[in-house]
Parts: sequence; structure tokens; C-alpha cells
Amino acid sequence: METKNDKTKDTIQTFFNLDASPRTTSLFVKWFVTNKDEAGKDEAMQAAWESSSAKGDKQTRTDWQHMKNRLRHHAPRKRNVLLRAVSYAAGIAALIAMTIYATYTFAVPEPLEYTQISVPYGESQKFTLSDGTVVAINSGSTLIFPESFTSNTRTVFLTGEANFNVAKNPDKPFIVKTQHAAIEALGTKYSVQAYPENPFTKATLIEGCIRIDIPGEADRSFTLKPDNQLIYSHNDKAVSVIQVDAAKLASWEKGYLIFQGASFKEITQALERKYDVEIFYDGHIKPQSYHVKFTPDESLADALDVLTMLIEPSHYKINGERVYFYFQ
Repeated sequence: METKNDKTKDTIQTFFNLDASPRTTSLFVKWFVTNKDEAGKDEAMQAAWESSSAKGDKQTRTDWQHMKNRLRHHAPRKRNVLLRAVSYAAGIAALIAMTIYATYTFAVPEPLEYTQISVPYGESQKFTLSDGTVVAINSGSTLIFPESFTSNTRTVFLTGEANFNVAKNPDKPFIVKTQHAAIEALGTKYSVQAYPENPFTKATLIEGCIRIDIPGEADRSFTLKPDNQLIYSHNDKAVSVIQVDAAKLASWEKGYLIFQGASFKEITQALERKYDVEIFYDGHIKPQSYHVKFTPDESLADALDVLTMLIEPSHYKINGERVYFYFQ
């Protein structure tokens, strides 16, 4: 007969095995921070930690320290639960640590009902939020948002890339929160790119006006004009604002991929997400910025042919879902 503790262990183990659906993961977060069965949760977390072969790395420890600093702002009881959760998670896997870190850094209020949409590689998705805001989510991205906006802000949480056509409401600002920045708008069109594997966060304004807040030792705010793109470097905390063709950069939702001053790595990562493949390459690539456009009807081979023209001499080999790129 399955006991209450057994059910608690099964719930936590399912989450750590990444067998849970996005909806289940969202519900798990809400369940975990409640007062119910704290001892059982502690025991299950300890068991998961001891049975895991994964190890935290330097970045995990950095995220863990950042997490502890952010959690000092929580109420004592909730803070202790979250610190305990993440200390176990950091030992289980960096991915789990990042998941819980992101969830609690965002500090999602418990009373609201949240929906989580995760878009796999090779796909994109477009939908309308309850306030009329239209969102297009790129491949490999996740958006968390309330089923209805009942607070005095309209706040959503993004990992990855999305375009936002914000419904106007001067009394209720629309805020997109990522791990490294918060982008606020009253009514506008813009794009946000915040993939966890990238060393930067980008916000690109198509029309209207947005303010970008970057928290840290010295909080910084920036206001963008149309066709401005803000690039925030996670490594050195530097911020730059450049002029781009914002509408073209946001045209991935129509199937295009357009790069203006992008690195080879940025381009290959975008192709991996669009075509749901892994791209491997050997040899050293000289740091260089590329301007290139891929159209909706181009196949993976077509796109790779373009890469061989960018970097000559080079060639590639496609093996199932893996691509091997060689420099000569």
C-alpha cells in the first residue's frame, strides 16, 4: 500500500527525472513551497540527491550564491524551504538548479494560476494573452504567465526568445522578466532574447517605447527607441545599445532567420533550434561578425550551404539529427 511519504517521494522524483509535463512542473512549484509534509519533502530531496551521479560545477555554485542573496528578501519560512530545495538541486544537476533558481528568482505569487508554455526545437508558437497581448515564442523557449492579470502589473517570465505585441493599458505596465533583466512597456512591439546557453540578453524595440531594468550591485535602467537593440553581457555586465532593423530581426516568427552582426556560434545555435539538430564543428573560428538571411523555404542543407560560403574553405556532413561542420 502506497503511503503519503511514498507519494511525496514519487512526486519529487518525477520532477527530478524530468518526466513531468510543463503544467505538472508549474503545479509542483506551488505544491513544494506549501507547509504540507515538510519532513517528507526533505527526506525525498535527500534521497534524490544521494542517488544522483550529477555534480554541480563552478557556474552552479555561482548561481547558488546568487540565489541565496536573492532569497534574503523572502519571508523566513518560505526562504528556508527554498534554500533547502536549491541546495539539494545544485548537487543533483545544473539543469534542476537553474529551473528552481529561475522559478524563485521570478518570485511567482502563489495565489495566481499560472500557465507554462514550452516550445520544442523545430517549432514556434503564437497565441494571445488574456489582456489581448499577442506573443510569438521561438523554438527552445519557455513562457510562464498568469491565466488573468489581476495585479497592478502584467508580468510574464521568459526563458529563450519571444516577440511581444503588447495591448495598451497605461494603468497596468506589461513586464517581461528574464533571469538577467526586466523589460517594461505600456503598449508596444518588441523582441526579447534570453536563452540560458547564450552569454547575453537582448531586447530589440520595433515600435513604441520600452524600459529595461538590469538588477545588480548598481541597478541600471535604459530606455530604447524604435530600431534600438540593447545587448547585456552576462560575463562582464557590460551594456551596449546599437541600431538595427528591428522588424527584420523579429521576422523569425514568419520563418525567416536574419542576422546583423552575429557570431558564427549565434548563427549555428539558431539553426539548431529551427531545424531541431545538433551542429558540431572543429577548428578555431576567427572572431567575426556576419550579416546573413535565411528564408522560410530553405532546407537544412540549403542553410548549411550558406554557412560554407561564409567560412571558406569548409564543408559539412549530415548524419541523422547531427551535423558535422569542418574547416579546412
